[in-house]
Amino acid sequence: MSVVERVERVTEGRWIPTRPRRLVWWAAGVFALLYATAMVWHYSNFGIHAFDFGIFDQGLWLLSRFEEPFVTVRGLHLLADHSSYIMFLLVPLYWVLPFQEALLVFTVVGVAAGGPVTYAIARRAGATTWLAGVAALLYLLHPAVAWLAYDNFHPELLVVPLALGGFLAIQENRQLLGLALFGLAVTAKEDVALLVVPLGIYLVFFTGKRLAGGVLALIGLGALALNFAVLLPHFSPGGELLYSGRYGHLGEGLLGVLAGLFTKPDVVWAAVTAPKSLIYLISLLGPIPLALLAPRILPIAIPAFLANVLSTHGYQAEIRWHYTTSIVVVLAIGAAFGAARMSRWSTRTVRTIAWAVLVVGLVTQLSMGPNPLTRPKWYTGPSADTTNMHRAVALIPEDAVVSAMDTFVPHLTHRRVVFEFPNPWQRHNYSTREAILPDPGIVEWVVVRLDMYDDMVPVIDRLRASNEFEIVLEEPPVLLMRRIP
Repeated sequence: MSVVERVERVTEGRWIPTRPRRLVWWAAGVFALLYATAMVWHYSNFGIHAFDFGIFDQGLWLLSRFEEPFVTVRGLHLLADHSSYIMFLLVPLYWVLPFQEALLVFTVVGVAAGGPVTYAIARRAGATTWLAGVAALLYLLHPAVAWLAYDNFHPELLVVPLALGGFLAIQENRQLLGLALFGLAVTAKEDVALLVVPLGIYLVFFTGKRLAGGVLALIGLGALALNFAVLLPHFSPGGELLYSGRYGHLGEGLLGVLAGLFTKPDVVWAAVTAPKSLIYLISLLGPIPLALLAPRILPIAIPAFLANVLSTHGYQAEIRWHYTTSIVVVLAIGAAFGAARMSRWSTRTVRTIAWAVLVVGLVTQLSMGPNPLTRPKWYTGPSADTTNMHRAVALIPEDAVVSAMDTFVPHLTHRRVVFEFPNPWQRHNYSTREAILPDPGIVEWVVVRLDMYDDMVPVIDRLRASNEFEIVLEEPPVLLMRRIP
């Protein structure tokens, strides 16, 4: 046994970290600091949008005030938009730190936590400390992971630490803890079951943990049935699934879509083999080559991958958005088990490949991810024109009813009623097409930018010319109006 191996054995499981473990924690800390700082800057710079951050922020604020979470930004009950019951567990955050910045930082820290957990999964699977560190670093370098941190707050981003932590707990034979963490994960969004069910099946057939795997699969199936058959229709305005239209080419409703997967193989094949889908697949697998050494793990991601590439909503088949969350979890576990498999190879081969895959991870991060080296403007501080924007927001009373343009909305969501302009005068990303817009007469303040969205100019001009509003502030690029009593 070498000296290094003796040191690792002595320090394993104690507070004194081995060097790779310490490196992973440092890397996770840098990741969290970098992206948390970027998101706070973006918020201050009015660079965060009403969709989706404003929706979840207003919903969480209402829950923290023990009020019905009807989100006026979206024109829907929070739980009609998505089955995001995990939001109830976040309520204490807004009791202690009722600031939008706190929610942004919390999200980034959750994503960053995936690095150390990936390291622990790899070590438990049998990887050496250095190869476990490589797996964790590849996770933190993956462009899709960086984009998750950069995609504001979405409840499903919490699935990353919860699912990885749950998997680690089951690895360590702490099944109750693992199942509890997965139980929390399925409350983040209705489609998390697409990760949990195949992961449970994997545990049954390939790990010998039949009871835990079977229960996990049942948890996923139960959540899927409950959300799609009961909860989402209950809170939906028309009793229908709001996003089933994205799969209308396969069939109507959940059962029709599932049937279409088998009765329309030509449609499925065309979507899977489309150039955009293949680019998406390469963008997911390319930055984390170690995952390719875990052929039993990667199929777990097939349902989530199909859900993305079969959707007519183009954003789902891009690594820049939160739709990759479940796939990222599988890639992290795959990299961990790939590292364990690679640990059985000769030392020289391992060293060469380890450096090669780290270089691949770094290159793909620099070329495909959001980072300060290749995209420095995304990490700059507030620009000069935000001074008047902050002035306008400060002039609006805390309890006033506001119609605000896009990036103003996240600064005004801690109130009962805030609309995304031009709502409620003209429908814009509001509820369903059949829903009746609220009475514009309830709006007391209007704040817009004059340098964006030319299609909204007619509505702005009409309000200017009316006798209903007076101009309180008009300084580029801001126009702030108040209803005349």
